[in-house]
Amino acid sequence: MNGNWDQELLRSLNSFGGSEARYLWELSNNQLFGGFPVFFALIALWFSGDCRERRSRMLTGLLAVCLATVLSVWMQFHLAGHTRPLLDPALHLKIIDDHRLSVVAWDRTGSFPSDTSTLFFALATVILLENRWAGLLCFLWTTMVVALPRVIFAWHYPSDIIGSLILGPACVSLFSAIPYPRIMFERVLMWFEGRMYIVHALLFIFLTDASNLFQSLQQAGKTLVRTLG
Repeated sequence: MNGNWDQELLRSLNSFGGSEARYLWELSNNQLFGGFPVFFALIALWFSGDCRERRSRMLTGLLAVCLATVLSVWMQFHLAGHTRPLLDPALHLKIIDDHRLSVVAWDRTGSFPSDTSTLFFALATVILLENRWAGLLCFLWTTMVVALPRVIFAWHYPSDIIGSLILGPACVSLFSAIPYPRIMFERVLMWFEGRMYIVHALLFIFLTDASNLFQSLQQAGKTLVRTLG
C-alpha cells in the first residue's frame, strides 16, 4: 500500500506545499468554497422537478455516501496501513501548520483511505448518475480542490486518494444497482406526498452533517460502542 512510488509522488507534490501556498490550504479547507459546487449541484438536482423516481435514486445514493464515509473512517482505525504522512518525521515533509499538530487530538493516525475524499467522490457519483456533465465537473473539482491539496500538504498519501476514488463511487454504484433501497425510498416518498417539506428539511440536515464528514453520526456510533462495551 505504501510503496516507493507513493512516497516519491507524495514528496513531489509536497514540494509545492510551503508556507507561500498557505492560501491554497485555507481555500481547500473552507467548507463553503470546497463544497459549494457539489452541494449546489445536489440541491439543484433535487429541486429541478418533482420526480419521485429521481429523488429516490438520489436518496439511495446519499445513503451509500454515508456508509462509504463511515467505512473509510473505520478502515483508518482498523487497517494496518501507513501512518498519516504529516505525523511521520522520517519523511521530512513541508508542514503547513506545525502549531496545529501540537494541539490536535489525533484519535487515529492511519490515513487510508481519505475520508474527506471518499465523501466528495461519492457525492460526485450521485450527481454523475443524474447529470453526466455536472457529475464530471464535480469529479474534477473534487480532485483539484479537495483531494490533491490533501496530498500536497501531507495529510494523505496518493494511495489514500486512490482508495477513496474507488471506495466512494463503488459504494454508490453498488447501491444504485440494487433495486430494494430505491423501491423503499419510493414508498417513503409516496407516504410523505403532501408533506414533502419534512423530507426537504431532513435532506438539509443530512447534507449539513455530510459537510462535516458525518461527525454527529460518528460520535453517536462511538458512544454506542462504549456503552455496549
